[in-house]
Amino acid sequence: MTVPAALARDLGPALHRAAADGAAHEPGVVPAPWREAVLAELEAERYVELPAVEGPHRVRQQGEHVVLHADDLATRPAMRALHRAVVDAVHRHPGIDGLARWHPDEVTIQRYAPGSAGISAHRDGRRHAYLVAILTLEGSARLRRCADREGTTVEAFDADAGSLVLLRGRGLGGIPDDRPLHAVDGPRDGRRTSFTLRATAP
Repeated sequence: MTVPAALARDLGPALHRAAADGAAHEPGVVPAPWREAVLAELEAERYVELPAVEGPHRVRQQGEHVVLHADDLATRPAMRALHRAVVDAVHRHPGIDGLARWHPDEVTIQRYAPGSAGISAHRDGRRHAYLVAILTLEGSARLRRCADREGTTVEAFDADAGSLVLLRGRGLGGIPDDRPLHAVDGPRDGRRTSFTLRATAP
């Protein structure tokens, strides 16, 4: 299929919410045919099981993932187009400090099978600069901004197919480091697949 050149939504309001609050949700960002094209490309990937417990805070997780780098997208046209569209949409709003310098060089695809527990409360890595953009390609789950490591919910988003969740990374808005604690619940029905963009260098 011929994928669109742009996302279906302007990300300006969501980017401002993410900078102010730490997290924001925007539904209906990626149309179904585009998601299906990316999912078709992903059928050829080899997924690796996530460690059941990870890091000093003993984050619990249940799922599998693939990590790709920017150069890997050259042979994956639907994924490359989605990556480019997200970057372009973010760069249209350079008024928030850090966004013009956000060049995501890492794409992580995570799959959560039916019955999966998802991921307990955690922060994305300190090495990820400015912004984390999480697109849901299929399925649905609740993504929660948390007040503590026990997972007390401050705000919850429906990470449905086609939606985007933005998380504040290190340096966004000139703040040295205020990454939000968040958790991802298990999928509601069927499998959930997410497509996440991160920048590993400023």
